[in-house]
Amino acid sequence: MISLILLTFVDVWNMVEQPMVFLQDAEDYPLSVFLAVVNRTDLPLSFAGGLLSMLPTLLLLLYFRDELAEGVTFTGVN
Repeated sequence: MISLILLTFVDVWNMVEQPMVFLQDAEDYPLSVFLAVVNRTDLPLSFAGGLLSMLPTLLLLLYFRDELAEGVTFTGVN
């Protein structure tokens, strides 16, 4: 169950298209949309934002790495 939650979190955390469709105000956009927009103009800011956006996912995956490996192997590759 933890592996499903972690993989779903990673998928939702990195969404770009859905926030652009559903949110009207650009100030409400999440970090992933900001990185997609600023990537072309300011490379150092894009790099810092990329590191910040990677941090929660990396910490969760490192904390639950045993459960994630167990959940992935439980899916049954015979």
